[in-house]
Amino acid sequence: MDWNSLGTFFTFGVRHVLEGWDHLLFAAVLVLSLRGFWEVFKVIGVFTLAHSLTVSLTVLRGVPLLPASVVEPCIAGSILFVALENLLLPVAVVSVRRLAVAFGFGLVHGMGLAGALLETLAGMSGAVVAWAVVLFCAGVELGHLGVVAPLSGALKLGRDQGGERFAAGALRYGSAAIGLGGIYYLLASLGLLGQGG
Repeated sequence: MDWNSLGTFFTFGVRHVLEGWDHLLFAAVLVLSLRGFWEVFKVIGVFTLAHSLTVSLTVLRGVPLLPASVVEPCIAGSILFVALENLLLPVAVVSVRRLAVAFGFGLVHGMGLAGALLETLAGMSGAVVAWAVVLFCAGVELGHLGVVAPLSGALKLGRDQGGERFAAGALRYGSAAIGLGGIYYLLASLGLLGQGG
């Protein structure tokens, strides 16, 4: 692996997110509750910062921070947690608490993302590794943006047309559907569906 092939890490980051429904569900359930650009920017920004930290730390160490058998159920649990929070504590979704939740679970999601990256960095060192991490994280963010931006836009249009009734229904039914996805991934990650997470 050399400087000329570093661009593949950007593509790898995009693809890893778009093929990872668990990461997409988490980003979507965060966005469901947010009402404006600034709220989306803050929450997704905190999530991005957190998972970039654990991706970088994992690569620096050269080994996973926690085993996949712990990380994958936690990622699935994060989807379920935020879905339940949306349903049971809707006033908390735009609070400092939501920023803390996004940061904490972002650290865990970063561990999951880093697991895939570590395998591809074997034999690389120095500045090439640093750039590979930067490009991978940028690709991950583009993948998230590909989901977050259209979803945020669709929710804004719906709120503009349907008002509070639409907003409450989107939060309630969207969170319930995503929560079911979280349950599925949790069971799968625990090996209760005959497959991994």
